[in-house]
Amino acid sequence: MSRSEFGRGLTYCLGLFLAHAERYGEKLHDEKFRVEFERFRLAELWFNGASDHLYELEIPEALPKSLQKRLKRFQDKVLNWGHGFPKKKATEKDMIWSIQEAKNLLRLIDKAYGVETKKGDWE
Repeated sequence: MSRSEFGRGLTYCLGLFLAHAERYGEKLHDEKFRVEFERFRLAELWFNGASDHLYELEIPEALPKSLQKRLKRFQDKVLNWGHGFPKKKATEKDMIWSIQEAKNLLRLIDKAYGVETKKGDWE
């Protein structure tokens, strides 16, 4: 079996990406952190580390085409913020969107495979 530095798969890679959300969320209410966040463009640094896990995101053909496209758009957008040369620099709003979108995608994957999900109150 070949090795993978940042993980390979679909839900596994989304999970590893979401693990980086904790690093952001823990400091969200720290005012000093928020000032430094904007000053030093920490969103770009966060995307640089978190997006590594999306390089080997595998999108099964068994999923509905609309979900395949949404997963691919998510992958491309996040990798661009982390490793590309985007026209618009990544922001805190982009981070919040990407974290929520990863959670939404996980629920949609479950739904595609017939697994009933319900968004948690403490998500």
